[in-house]
Amino acid sequence: MHRVAYRCDRDGLADTLREGLLGGYDGMGTWTLVLRNIGNGDEQLMVGTHEGLHHEFQASSPFGLVAAMGALLARRGYRASTLDELFESMVEYSTATHETFATTLSASVTGVERARKLLSGNVAYTAHLTRGHALAGPSVLPWRVRETAAAATLRVCMAPAELLELVDNGFGRMPHRLPSRTGCPDDRLAAFERAGGPGGFADLFRDLAAEFPERGIGEGDPDWRHLPDDDELDDLREFEEDVLLRRCYDYAAGVLDDLGLATVPWTEQKPWTEALKGAVAEVDAELAQRLSIVAERRPISDDGLEFDRQNIRLRAPWPAGIVSAEATLASLPSFYSWDVDGDPHVCGVWLSRKIATRQFAFLEGMPPPEPLTALMVPVRTPEGEGTIFGLLPDGCTPQHAQGLLEAVPLLAITTHFTLTDDRVAALLHGAEPVFVLMDLPVAWHVADWIRQGAGVAMGLLPLEGAEDGALWLLAFAVDRAPNCRFLHIGTREAVALLFEQLRRRHGDLLTIGDDMIRQDWGAWNVAVNHVLGAWSVLGQDAAE
Repeated sequence: MHRVAYRCDRDGLADTLREGLLGGYDGMGTWTLVLRNIGNGDEQLMVGTHEGLHHEFQASSPFGLVAAMGALLARRGYRASTLDELFESMVEYSTATHETFATTLSASVTGVERARKLLSGNVAYTAHLTRGHALAGPSVLPWRVRETAAAATLRVCMAPAELLELVDNGFGRMPHRLPSRTGCPDDRLAAFERAGGPGGFADLFRDLAAEFPERGIGEGDPDWRHLPDDDELDDLREFEEDVLLRRCYDYAAGVLDDLGLATVPWTEQKPWTEALKGAVAEVDAELAQRLSIVAERRPISDDGLEFDRQNIRLRAPWPAGIVSAEATLASLPSFYSWDVDGDPHVCGVWLSRKIATRQFAFLEGMPPPEPLTALMVPVRTPEGEGTIFGLLPDGCTPQHAQGLLEAVPLLAITTHFTLTDDRVAALLHGAEPVFVLMDLPVAWHVADWIRQGAGVAMGLLPLEGAEDGALWLLAFAVDRAPNCRFLHIGTREAVALLFEQLRRRHGDLLTIGDDMIRQDWGAWNVAVNHVLGAWSVLGQDAAE
């Protein structure tokens, strides 16, 4: 399980992912939403965006990148104790800056006033929003301008020039802890505020309005930002990032420079990230090869928040027991489930041990085999809910299992990661349908299918009645694997963004429509219900 570095909860009441926590970011690249603790609609949208912004901020700022790279190296065994402690100290010294950034910018998706209502009763996060709002000064400003000023200031806070020397020295010589908070992001933010930095933005915006009168810098709603149509959006982004954001960054950096707190210059961001990647390569060439650090503006079709790194926590892993193959075959009716029409079926799973142990808490002394080939049924006991896996004979295929069940239909479920095991892929070959939960990066695999010349169909469907939050289903059919039904389940905003991203990238190479789902909705519905009813976490990071 990913540890949570930046916790986002209801007024600090939670210490773990299990109680009260809305979500959390691990500081390296994965964030989690605890769906049952988040309301539908705007609250889910805001929390999901908030956690994604933590990742974007960490992955695009010098301070955040050093912390993240140190943590990744520690996780891979390099100077594990030292770099892990360094990571913890860097989190401690940047938490207020991080939360101000994520809370302030996530208000854009609902509007500031709506965000305040959603945060009412949450003292800490209301304070983060108020603080971020004030960074552009007391003047009445369009939200798009105020938001840009706040974002630029917070990015300056996350770019202390001292990091240049730290990276030059390399990860082999980095200390176990930063010497003090002085010069770290939270200290820099407080210094900017004490120096009256927010008050100077009014003059900057007047100058920009005179310099670029066609841009309407003084015009717009102070509560939220209106985005133009696609054909004008790239031009707006280019101006706001290359001119507005940069001028705000340079202004905020100047305020801190006058206080003796130097900043990595805007023009040095790209060379600095290349130096950082080089420092990682010196001690772990494989990790450096895998790194993708974006220092320039992304194409408009890209997902800047990288929602593929989002995990959805449905529940704590249920206790799971295992029944021998002999006992399973002797009691097949005990594995029956019933659909909404009262007709029986049996759910069979083909899962790698890694996936099985991530999703279920197997009882002590009952480790799952590799792979786990079993019938799965939920159970309810006085102690609570759980899952029983009835093992199938070694090498059992879905066709063989269906023969054992005779007239009772078998629903076969596996995962994308599990299919990387050639043994499992061979067992499932030719069985139809096999429902494949996509627990590896969806966009990458769709691009890979198309690159190989496969015909790919994609369908999108809201899951009405899904408990604990708005979930959407994104389904795929691939003509080179006609027996497989690929499914990805995520939050509304993440799935809608992924759908649009794929549509933009691949255009006519994708066949788009939900016919493939609706034509066999009974089977899709049963498969989705088994996943949502048994799995503990949904995500695309199974390979990590």
